[in-house]
Amino acid sequence: MADIEIEREHAMSPEALKARLTSMEEKLRDRYGVQLVWRGDRADVKGTGVSGVVTVGEKTVGVSLKLGLLVRPFASKIRETMEKQIDRALALV
Repeated sequence: MADIEIEREHAMSPEALKARLTSMEEKLRDRYGVQLVWRGDRADVKGTGVSGVVTVGEKTVGVSLKLGLLVRPFASKIRETMEKQIDRALALV
């Protein structure tokens, strides 16, 4: 079971959304040491104490993160940051 689950609907092509989400990786890497490794429309999320996936579908984008014990106290801040980044990517339509 994931510690953080986020899902949003979108109305753009998966390719366009993926490009926008890729731009958020810099903030995640700088702030949390998290990388996104893309394989098609799915990105593996890797970082110290954080793992998971970002999936881009035809109508939805989803984030599922598993947090390590030392990172769990920051779960609300990590969720907030991910939601803001995804919402910004979706708002640029």
